[in-house]
Amino acid sequence: MNLSLINPYIRLAMESRIPSGHNIAQRVIYDYELIYLEEGNFTFVYNGEAYYCKTGDIIFICPGIAHSFHLDYGEISQPHIHFDITHRPQSEFIPISFKDLDKMSDTERGWIHKDYYSTYKHTPLLDIQNKPEFFEAFYKIVSGHLDDLTKKSLMIKLIAIIITDNFPKLLQSDTRLNVANRIKDYIDAGNGMGMTLDNFSKIFFYDKFYMERKFKEAFGINLIEYRNKKRMEFAKDLLKINSVSRVSKLLGYQSVYSFSRAYKSYFGYAPSKTKA
Repeated sequence: MNLSLINPYIRLAMESRIPSGHNIAQRVIYDYELIYLEEGNFTFVYNGEAYYCKTGDIIFICPGIAHSFHLDYGEISQPHIHFDITHRPQSEFIPISFKDLDKMSDTERGWIHKDYYSTYKHTPLLDIQNKPEFFEAFYKIVSGHLDDLTKKSLMIKLIAIIITDNFPKLLQSDTRLNVANRIKDYIDAGNGMGMTLDNFSKIFFYDKFYMERKFKEAFGINLIEYRNKKRMEFAKDLLKINSVSRVSKLLGYQSVYSFSRAYKSYFGYAPSKTKA
């Protein structure tokens, strides 16, 4: 993961109390969920493994991983945060998932965020060294009394603490990322949808011809061609819940006409024909 791309979108942050004996059936979420088990205990089945979670545990659920909750006697208190690590074009339109993978439509499966921790994480339970700093940021976000920019900066702080204490190898690997991977991560996160080669060159501080050559060598496709492909994928998804003009603007097109022409050229039909 290119750490410079961290730009969290907080989908939901709230206090939550769940009554005794309540269960949450197996589901897969689209985003990340951070839970603090403030009071009580439950059995948490994550990716086929059972974990007994008790008061004081911090649980980190990644996108695309099947999980379920089985409560013991007594209610629990579990303030939690749902968030995307990178703000995608469709982030604000994606709901919270309560479905298992086999109950999802193709569109819903497409909402599952890339899991940047999949190669590093083997347990959903986090080990946090600096708990006062962690909980100060966590509870400020959960309180809901802050502006969006302040909450975003606090979420970045939480993510930094989580990475430092639990995924140090991710920090090491980030320094070894070549320019091709960095640009691909940038585009996959929904950035640069309207950018030219010159724009990419200014952001990544590489000569555009060198940058284009390295991208083609790594992925077998030209940088702008790949950008256009991802742009159309985002467009098709966004059109299911947005107007053509709104999607055109979100993806950086200069006009609805230029967007419609590009979309029809790519898919063979007009954007207005896209159905949910």
